Amino acid sequence: MNTVTLSRTWRNRIGRGRDLARWVAVAALGVGAFMGFCAGVKVFLVAPHPNEADIAAIAYRVDNQRDAAGQFAAEFVGAVLSTPESHRDAALARFITRPTSIRSPQVLPASDPPPAVIDTPRAWSVVATGTAGEANLYSAIIMVQQRPHAFAPSTMSFYRVPVSIWRYQPRAMDMPTPIADPGPGADVVITYDHALSPSSPVYAVVAGFINTYLTSTTGLDRYVVADSWIKPIGGYQSASITTVAADAEEPAQPATGARIHVRATVTAQTAQFATIPFTFPLTVENSGGTWMITAIDLKPQTAADSAAKPAGTTRP
Repeated sequence: MNTVTLSRTWRNRIGRGRDLARWVAVAALGVGAFMGFCAGVKVFLVAPHPNEADIAAIAYRVDNQRDAAGQFAAEFVGAVLSTPESHRDAALARFITRPTSIRSPQVLPASDPPPAVIDTPRAWSVVATGTAGEANLYSAIIMVQQRPHAFAPSTMSFYRVPVSIWRYQPRAMDMPTPIADPGPGADVVITYDHALSPSSPVYAVVAGFINTYLTSTTGLDRYVVADSWIKPIGGYQSASITTVAADAEEPAQPATGARIHVRATVTAQTAQFATIPFTFPLTVENSGGTWMITAIDLKPQTAADSAAKPAGTTRP
């Protein structure tokens, strides 16, 4: 057999090719190991981040379930309070699975009235309390006006009902629990420390706005900015201003765009000549030297350093 002898040039070329192949193989292994490491970190260490659409969908689902739990609990409490004992098992079957041990006895009194006369129960609050398997759990507080018979005075009563939502289907977990009323709440200090006199330009525009807003159907454009979307409600015989106060001093030379917050106390007279007290928290803006209403505020201005005080306590 003839042996072909490679020249030194070709031997060098083949050697360099082998070295290059080894380096390529090592680099490929390194890249593969790095990609595998990154994938492992993503799967096992980095929590997935839901996008905005997922968050919105979860929020809508929770809100819908909370509403469903509240409405269901209100109907359940209504059935419990308004159903005579002789019909209770059948009436409550669609709300709760009751153990046989607590179902109605076979012998009933001759008179079998409903436990109470009630107005329409409604949900006062609903809070999520966790999960049980595939079911989401809620605690609903139901408020209802009830009285022992049709001619008795009514009282406001509260009941707590545990509700499960499974595949969008509500079910009571237990019978209602009567609870005390939530209490009188707490007072929050509002701050409008600068009284305005009737001669004030801001006072004049506020008075004209409130009178037109409550008693007329047109003419409000003289008092509100064009893009405020405030529409008159009308229907009242008259509206008189009691006080107007601002959260800051009315500037003597207001710049265009200057704003202050104003609170007006009002007495309105209905078509039946009855009076009702109202308040209007307003935002007022200066536009080219003229004060105009820009908004009926969602809430009054509160003192920055004031804490809520339980109602009925004495303030210092």
